[in-house]
Amino acid sequence: MRPSTPERLKASLRDWLEMKETGEGLACCADEMIEQIQAKLAVLEQLLGELAAHGMGFTLKHGQHDAWGMICPDASEPGRYRWQAFRRDGFTGHSTFDSSEQCLGDLVDNGYTLPDPGALDRLADTVEWQRGMEVVAVIQACNAGRMSYEDALRAREAIDARYASGTAR
Repeated sequence: MRPSTPERLKASLRDWLEMKETGEGLACCADEMIEQIQAKLAVLEQLLGELAAHGMGFTLKHGQHDAWGMICPDASEPGRYRWQAFRRDGFTGHSTFDSSEQCLGDLVDNGYTLPDPGALDRLADTVEWQRGMEVVAVIQACNAGRMSYEDALRAREAIDARYASGTAR
């Protein structure tokens, strides 16, 4: 059912309400599922309004982790959108969809529900972020075949040593 959309959630809600009424299927779980779907629908509808107001760059923090997701146009697939995941020490991945609304639904499905404007700007100026992005560059070079695994390990050790000694930045 991913990514969640108001339409999909409303359809699922109707199905669970019918199941509860008829007593068929998983009716024993209907109350719990109805409550969860209603809560997710309320959050998603509120965040859709905020996305419309903020536009690209809209950023949500995960509800239980130090992790963020930011909605932006997908540079590698023109006309599509992505939510870019990041933590305190750099970018961690992304997911691509046909619309920014689908990105938002997937963010909510994955636990990102707390608006946090400016999170990337705040984090990108930290030593932790700078170190993490150097490590990401090494990983990307290794994955692309521009660096052997052994060289990547050595480069990572050199980065760690520089930051541990305080000479980096």
